[in-house]
This record gives sequence, C-alpha cells and structure tokens, in this order.
Amino acid sequence: MNKLRGLGDAVGVLASALCLVHCLAAPLLLLAVPVLGGERGESGFHQAMVGAALFAALAGLAPGWLSHRRALVPLLGAAGIGCLATAVFAVGPSYGDAAETWLSIAGALLLTTAHLRNRACCRCCRPGNAG
Repeated sequence: MNKLRGLGDAVGVLASALCLVHCLAAPLLLLAVPVLGGERGESGFHQAMVGAALFAALAGLAPGWLSHRRALVPLLGAAGIGCLATAVFAVGPSYGDAAETWLSIAGALLLTTAHLRNRACCRCCRPGNAG
C-alpha cells in the first residue's frame, strides 16, 4: 500500500506540474494554430486528464489519509479535482478558454499541494519518526 501511495503521489505531482505547463503554454501555442493553417479540435483530452488526475489523487491521497488522518490533505485534493472538473465541464464551455485555464491552474496548484502535503504527513507517520 505504501508503494501505491508513493507512486500515486509522485504521478500526481508530475501530472499537476504538466497540467500547469500545459495551461500556461497552450494559449501561446493556440495563437500559432491559425498561422499554421490548423484548427483547434475538441478531442476529449481535458476530460481524460481530469479522470487521470482523479485516479492519481485516489491512488496517492486515500492510502496516505488512512495512515495520517489529516483532513487537510483530502480537502485540498477534493478542491483541486473540483476546480479541474468545473473548469473542463462547466467553465470552459460556458465562459471560454481563458476562464478554463485560470481555474485549471488553481486546481493543479491545489492538487500539487495536496500530494506534497500527503508525502510530508506520511513521512511523519513512519515508524521511528516523531509526529
């Protein structure tokens, strides 16, 4: 279970970092699409990424919470997933890409914080550590 939690946290931090890079770089890349003669397509990429973020959060945060029982960790994780899902499924379609991007950045930062905090809390719970 510790390996799954550790892997879930590592994947969660990496995925959140990639999400941030994507959110910050995508507007610049989208400016080049018309110049290059392409169109922006809705492939379901963002919806799939919300599912992947949810899976990584559950794999990392749930087992960690069972060890340390600190409520802040799952609350941060749920807020992050909530921001991402709201951005992709409600804000983006209704208010456009810019609003979706800012809410997605907030969600990615919340998820990153949750995974890093989870790792720190789990380290304190190991035998031989005070905490």
